[in-house]
Amino acid sequence: MTEASDRRSVRRIFVYGGIALIAVLSTLVAYLLGVFSEERGDIKADDVCRSLPDRQAAAEIFDSLLPRAAKYDFVATSTADPDESYLNTCSVTGDDSERLLNLRAEMGVAMPWRQWADHNLPPTSGKVTYFDAGIKGVSTSDLAAIYVPCYASEAKTKQPHNLTVFAHATEDLPGSDSENRQKLVDLATAFGRNAYKEAKCDLPSRLPG
Repeated sequence: MTEASDRRSVRRIFVYGGIALIAVLSTLVAYLLGVFSEERGDIKADDVCRSLPDRQAAAEIFDSLLPRAAKYDFVATSTADPDESYLNTCSVTGDDSERLLNLRAEMGVAMPWRQWADHNLPPTSGKVTYFDAGIKGVSTSDLAAIYVPCYASEAKTKQPHNLTVFAHATEDLPGSDSENRQKLVDLATAFGRNAYKEAKCDLPSRLPG
């Protein structure tokens, strides 16, 4: 084989190798952008738990907040007696019943808010910041929690009681940190307003709006 033929063979190897590499990279980029993933499921107002009174607004938040799934299911549980046993939850699951987000409102004996924040919230990650809602609002990259005043003297125990309300994402969220925090705060606040009303609290809620 001549030297010229050798050079042509090497050039062909580089050309075909480059084409193959471009094809592989193009496929990878398309995969990362979701081209081959299932179509995202719709979240309608009627799907959302009734413990979020403005279900249309909540559906829009969920639709922009949650990771992609082919379908979303909402499951509500409630022990809505207006006393120390009050509990209300709303969970969102995605494909294969994978839990994506929890909303929870639960009654408990009143305590200093720092003790509440240290012992009554689910495990979380990211920088902790605080916001004005209830006694105290706590925010991280996957959690918004509010300590809401409720009973000055609960009927059975004669002790002051407060509500622990939170929106907790259990899977990574696709949006920016600041956007996710605000949407979680909005969900927790709306859920807290309903819980405060449903539990027939007698102390000012100190919730915004």
